[in-house]
Amino acid sequence: MGQMQVYLVVFWALLLMTISGEDDISASKECEHAPFVPGYNLAGEVFDVVTMERKGSYVINTEIWDLGNGTCKLHKNKYINGIKQKLPAAFVDWRTLPKCSMKVSSQIFESSEALVNDSSSALSVGWKVGLDVKAVGAAVGSTHSREAKFAMTKSKQDKYSFTKHEVGCNFYRYHVVENPPLHAEFLQAIKSLPASYDPDAYRNLITTYGTHYTKRVMLGGQMKAITAIKTCQAAVSGLTDTAVKDCLDVDASGSYNVATLNAKTHFCQEQKKKMGTNEKFSSMFNERQTEIIGGNINGEDLFFSGSSHPNSLKNWLNNKHPARKGLKKAVEEYIIQNALMKVCSKPCKIGRKCSARDRCACVCESSKIIKSNCCPAEKGLATLKVYNLRAKGLYGDVGSQTDGTVTVTYGTQIKRTETIDDNDNPRWPETSEFGPIKIRMANKLTFKVYDADSYWNSDLLGSCSFDLRSGVGPQCNEHKPSPMTTSLADIFSSRNGVLVKDLQFTRKSRFS
Repeated sequence: MGQMQVYLVVFWALLLMTISGEDDISASKECEHAPFVPGYNLAGEVFDVVTMERKGSYVINTEIWDLGNGTCKLHKNKYINGIKQKLPAAFVDWRTLPKCSMKVSSQIFESSEALVNDSSSALSVGWKVGLDVKAVGAAVGSTHSREAKFAMTKSKQDKYSFTKHEVGCNFYRYHVVENPPLHAEFLQAIKSLPASYDPDAYRNLITTYGTHYTKRVMLGGQMKAITAIKTCQAAVSGLTDTAVKDCLDVDASGSYNVATLNAKTHFCQEQKKKMGTNEKFSSMFNERQTEIIGGNINGEDLFFSGSSHPNSLKNWLNNKHPARKGLKKAVEEYIIQNALMKVCSKPCKIGRKCSARDRCACVCESSKIIKSNCCPAEKGLATLKVYNLRAKGLYGDVGSQTDGTVTVTYGTQIKRTETIDDNDNPRWPETSEFGPIKIRMANKLTFKVYDADSYWNSDLLGSCSFDLRSGVGPQCNEHKPSPMTTSLADIFSSRNGVLVKDLQFTRKSRFS
């Protein structure tokens, strides 16, 4: 996380050098020799809303600059020695956005499914227009994005929440004209489609040309980091998910209001004192996926944050083209099949499902040993029960069999079983309830077996002591993950999410 500000400053400096001047209509000869404006080859590139990836293919020809009469639009770029740069004929409203706040924004998500639901927010709100992709209870789009796959994979390994930190600068914007010149290869691919619907043929086109194309572009640089927080590991350290997010904010950002940043910094320093560490929160919680986009002034690697146009699917095709309905159907099927349906993978071992925000989240009644999210309240806590005690071959009395009883001790608590008379191989039926305990290095669980001739006159037959070894680590103070079972993990895409195309198998397996 410490590298976030360094990278963004570099991108900012490089991008700032390419702010351009006013429009100028110029003659053919000058246009031929002028370079294109930065980011000219980003519009018209196709995009897959399921994977949230650019496909590298184009539906618009951005190499055409001729306005139809041998002229072109030129912009003088005063930050590159005043050279003139030309616009493709398909571009309009190309302008600079010189301001950049460099402020880090952050969000927290209680589950991977919530993060997936938010992942498509980078697109315009109108990307679904013209498509019938409604799926009740499912996240549609972005389910195979890098951040979605990262979060869904983590969620199957343990109980996680997630934070998203973003910072970015946009320096240019433009959009495409209503009837741009289409790329010859795209036109040929459309012409080769069968008039009647063939799923394989249409899906192959989607593989190459995605589901949408970029019509509006914001050009700049962006840094995004998704951090996975082990919810119960944070809880036993005395931290809430929100507290971890706030302290990651401090690590990531130097651009907040000073009073707000100082308050958060003081809080985080106090938390680290309680935990006995001076380590940064971004190091303690370092399960992270980072994405950095932007940097080159020639536009090759510059990030585009444009979004799909509401009418983008219609603009792919001539309204009268016979493949239009089939392609629409293929895109809809592809998106719906990869939608993530909310399915609770298992019942609560403790607590019950009554969270207003997440119907699959288990909620517990808070106590000294457990929090409302069903995580331990601190390290080393346990509920101790001792039961199924038995002995074999006791030797208490010479003339008769043993009258056996056992004392069980932990710390200051002592529990004693009933006496079983005349039995050298007794089984004691009772359960000794020690209640909530704090596991300490000095304490051992101690058993002593007596031959009880009378309550005040008993012979010690033997004793033994053990360290408690429930959980992980010698003192039960290390986090123990709670992964999904292998059978569930093979079917579920996330802890509580199944792709629509996998639902039929899931229902047959009777998961709820």
